[in-house]
Amino acid sequence: MSFPSVNIPRQNGQLKRVQPSEDAVVCFLLSGVAVVNGVQLGTPYQVFGSSALDTYKITADTNALALAEITDFYDKAGEGAELNFMLVNSATTLADICNKNLQIGKKLLDSVTGRGVIFIVNKTLPNGYNQVITNGLDSDVWAAVANVNAMAKQYDDANTPFVAVLPGIGASKATLANLSNRNTLAYDYTAISLACKTNNQIVSMGMLAGIIANRQVHRNIARVADGAVSDGGFLPDGTSVIDPDNIDVMPNVHDKGYIVLRKIGDYAGYYFSDDPTLTASSGDFTSISWNRVINKAKRIAFKRIILKLNDDVDTNPDTGKIETGVASDWESDIESAIKAEMMRTTPTKVKEIDGVKCTVDVNSDIANDQVDLSLQIVRKGQAKIINVSISYARTI
Repeated sequence: MSFPSVNIPRQNGQLKRVQPSEDAVVCFLLSGVAVVNGVQLGTPYQVFGSSALDTYKITADTNALALAEITDFYDKAGEGAELNFMLVNSATTLADICNKNLQIGKKLLDSVTGRGVIFIVNKTLPNGYNQVITNGLDSDVWAAVANVNAMAKQYDDANTPFVAVLPGIGASKATLANLSNRNTLAYDYTAISLACKTNNQIVSMGMLAGIIANRQVHRNIARVADGAVSDGGFLPDGTSVIDPDNIDVMPNVHDKGYIVLRKIGDYAGYYFSDDPTLTASSGDFTSISWNRVINKAKRIAFKRIILKLNDDVDTNPDTGKIETGVASDWESDIESAIKAEMMRTTPTKVKEIDGVKCTVDVNSDIANDQVDLSLQIVRKGQAKIINVSISYARTI
């Protein structure tokens, strides 16, 4: 007979807490050269600070682009942020980098086993390269846009979605009028940046990547309250965005769906204009931030739903349909997981969506082992147009 006692074992997992999602895993592919006992071409590297530049012997003499871009990334994202980068020869085209059938961009993305949520590319042009300008940009950029969007769709279908940003190589004040209009395009997953912080004719992709990584998924990179992003603002041809020949057409470039830098009133510095993707303005995924919101919700939902795969589902013996209690449990479980990650306010985080609703269809063809459900997200709005009426009044 056991000694009389009271046993109260501690149970774990009852709160149904979820592992925090990774919102800002950046995959950054750059052109460069191999260095003896340092960085090598075609090798993915995972780093967490600018000290990696010394570790991999990335210097102005060997890899000026990588040095500038990784430095800019950590200037905006902060030391400790995760960055996954890979270098390729400058002769490698953007189109090949972004081709889902080639192991270049895919190699970097796959090195983080589906965790990559932001895919950024930048490169310098090789000696002797002959630019062919089509619709305002180097034709290689447009080929890459189509390729990376197809690759992003492939990853989205595998429940590991990402949003991509490419550099607007070839854009100049002479070609702005010829840029394709976003309303004629359908590249939901892809954006093009023309934003250069200096006049060195290199698009500032590291700065952009760092800002995206530093901000919650719902935040627009052009949010004025977050402050200026750079001291200068230029196009890829080295001309200033406030050049007399450029300043009047910048709103049109923005309307066409391209990321540019702009001045805001008499505030110091330059700000991003917006975070558009290359798709019709009437769509649901017209910005980097709105892609990031739905992508995060999808990743969270997938992690909960996959646990139910091949599980038992109780049915009502009178109707043959899914029991309403089972449907309610599923709905609550999925909604709670998303709310815990995206609707909770902490001292360092604000909620990222305003609502979520999961609905399990009790009329699903469960006799043939199928469960249908819908997931709806209420995203936050963004104050992109503010209309103010001002006047005198006799009394207030």
